[in-house]
Amino acid sequence: MMEHECDCHEHGGHKSENMAALQKKQRQLLLLKEHMVKVDVLHDKIDTVMNKVEKGNIGLLLTQQKNVKALEKEYAVLSELAQEGILPPEMLQAEREYIENIKDIMHHARLFKRGLRGNVTAEVLRNLERKV
Repeated sequence: MMEHECDCHEHGGHKSENMAALQKKQRQLLLLKEHMVKVDVLHDKIDTVMNKVEKGNIGLLLTQQKNVKALEKEYAVLSELAQEGILPPEMLQAEREYIENIKDIMHHARLFKRGLRGNVTAEVLRNLERKV
């Protein structure tokens, strides 16, 4: 087998099949980094809005629907990377929980906003108050 030199000086070289595996891993890690940066940007956008929300402007939360959708698309990519062993399952689970929590908060914001307009039943309002 032909050996190729690399930048690590701890050994004489890598066999070509090992180099191919290392190059594949490097491409996967670069892809992971690209998507994690996108996830971080989306988290920052959502969290910034969440920090500004008060009772009087609860509808502001609902403006984040497109960011949540984009986050779900990134989650799908991360899921594929997790299946390839590139992303630890715990990180994927934490991201899923974040998305579900944001969606739950948005759902309750929608109900609360409707309640302020009188568009929900008293039972829904009571249930909503218990959760808040």
